[in-house]
Amino acid sequence: MVVLLHRRAARRGHWCPWDGASEQPRHRLGRMLISEAFLLLITTENGKWLASSQAVPIALAGGLLAELAANGRVAVDGRGRLAPPADPSPVGDPILDQALETFLQNVGKKPKDVLGTVAKGLGDELYERLATAGIVEIHRGRFLRPNRFPVRNPGARERVWDDVAAVLGGTAAPDLRTGTLLGLTQAAGAVPAIFPPERFDMSKKDLIVRAKQVTERDWASGAVSRAVHDAQVATMAAVTAATTAATTAASG
Repeated sequence: MVVLLHRRAARRGHWCPWDGASEQPRHRLGRMLISEAFLLLITTENGKWLASSQAVPIALAGGLLAELAANGRVAVDGRGRLAPPADPSPVGDPILDQALETFLQNVGKKPKDVLGTVAKGLGDELYERLATAGIVEIHRGRFLRPNRFPVRNPGARERVWDDVAAVLGGTAAPDLRTGTLLGLTQAAGAVPAIFPPERFDMSKKDLIVRAKQVTERDWASGAVSRAVHDAQVATMAAVTAATTAATTAASG
């Protein structure tokens, strides 16, 4: 019942659009989830994706994993497996709490083996929240055609793009948000598609190398950053595997 209530609240947008203290749209204040920001980053104004359709769902789940790790709700032990966190209490976001419940039910497993479960239906839920906030539109597909979610507020996407581009270009240091976003983008093989090399006076190869260097940098310290790093590594491995499998199937 709790799960159903969480999902219904997320669909209706009852939690996400407003910050109760300020009465301002949460997304416009730049506090959207990492996974929401990633989804916005890869979505064009006409609703197309700039990343592999196989990679995106896993990357979205990985964004939740990293965010929960940063909040102390997910822990990874020395063997790279999910461990009981010091604080398993809900964080108050229905989508994060749904993911948390799944991770807690799978303690002892490797995070990458749980991301697929977390990813189911996640993209649509995140899009629903972005739509409620007025950032994307929902164009319902007809006759078996998939739904499309064109960006309605390009300024919101540009702000996310600018934050990550500053890290990629070396004018800003990565933090949890931008470091994870760049890591997910790099794992999904979407860096050149989202960040045109000519905007950085780099070749495509140099830009990809630069993204890898930034995401591998030790930009934080302590137990939380180690947990986030482990979550990122697990996500990147799972996304890379999904992308490789899709490429192999297409070439065969």
